[in-house]
Amino acid sequence: MKRGAESPAFQAWLGRPPAPAYFLYGAGVGLAGLLAAEWERRMRAEGVSFETFRWTMTDMERESPTMAWRSPSFFSRVRIFVLPDLAEMKKVHRDEVKAYLEAPEPSAMLILHGTDFRQAKTFAGAANLLSAAPRDEQAVEALARHAVAAAKGAGAALSSDSAAFLARWTGISFEALEAELGKVLAFTAGRGAVTEEDIRAVCVFRGEVNPFHLAEALVRKDRAACLSMLRRFSETAKDEEFHQLNGAVAWVLRDRVRGKGGTVSPARAAEIFETLSRIDRDLKGESRLSPRQIYEIRVLSVLA
Repeated sequence: MKRGAESPAFQAWLGRPPAPAYFLYGAGVGLAGLLAAEWERRMRAEGVSFETFRWTMTDMERESPTMAWRSPSFFSRVRIFVLPDLAEMKKVHRDEVKAYLEAPEPSAMLILHGTDFRQAKTFAGAANLLSAAPRDEQAVEALARHAVAAAKGAGAALSSDSAAFLARWTGISFEALEAELGKVLAFTAGRGAVTEEDIRAVCVFRGEVNPFHLAEALVRKDRAACLSMLRRFSETAKDEEFHQLNGAVAWVLRDRVRGKGGTVSPARAAEIFETLSRIDRDLKGESRLSPRQIYEIRVLSVLA
């Protein structure tokens, strides 16, 4: 495998022999599929036979996970198991994963992710488990690099900025980005370059709240619009999705500061950036309030 082809987020892992298990949390929850794809690419380049299994909670319930992980394959040297969200697993399944990792099967690789940040930090201490909680910017960069390379392979040009926009637009999720990238490449076939306008026109926005609209409402101090969007978002959002929303709003605001897509005064931008920074600290455990309470209280402070 050519050095540098893999995402910087995984270089330390991909540069060593496969580990029994990997765990992504924080802003990295949407990168589990990307990590599996990176390992597949490395093994393919090295001539190592492998099989990949993407399990749902139904799969976890239907068969004995430990038995499946401990059963070597006649067809491949390595078996990659991409597991469902740790937060969706029952305690019995989380305990089974931990027990298995005490003495893992050498031919199996587990790839896990967890959207419950507090639960994830505790689980990250399990035996034989490599864990990482990439920052929002690192997760976006990882997906953007993948999108740029995939577009190039399809004969199209996708700038780093447009790729980062696509990563944000699709909710910092590898699976969503893959699906939408295929659509926008088909839409722009023959034109050479993919733009942000193409992405907006073709790709499905993933999320209950458009961070572009929320950022604009914050800039113009539209209290009613902001609270309406946040409450709609909070109805279905998982805790980790508040981190993603916070990062997306900051990204949009940086564009506005550069005069891209609109303008914002330096004083107003500084005020909102400071609030987003406080939200980030609170979401990472410096507050006992729920993510919804944190967001509403902090947002209200810049809407007065």
